[in-house]
Amino acid sequence: MRDQLEAVELGRPSGPSDVVFFRGIDVFGVRAREVVTRMSDLTAIVADDENPASFVAPDLLLSFWRPFDGDDQPDDEQGYYFNSVLLARPGYYDGPNEV
Repeated sequence: MRDQLEAVELGRPSGPSDVVFFRGIDVFGVRAREVVTRMSDLTAIVADDENPASFVAPDLLLSFWRPFDGDDQPDDEQGYYFNSVLLARPGYYDGPNEV
């Protein structure tokens, strides 16, 4: 839109050789609730208004997505771990009139 990169989204790696860390937290290798707990030690992190199974760290412009909350079913990998993390640039979440 402004000839600039707006955001980068990383998907959960398919193999163990690829790991994504944020300040020592393996965002795809540990369960989602643990990621949220550890992130809350670093910054504010809240459930996404539109998808409460996912979380946003607004001060860092990070969002963590999973298709549904699987915390009570640890064998269900799709909901137990985050599937993607998005890193946005400042202004990404502003509406078109706020740019």
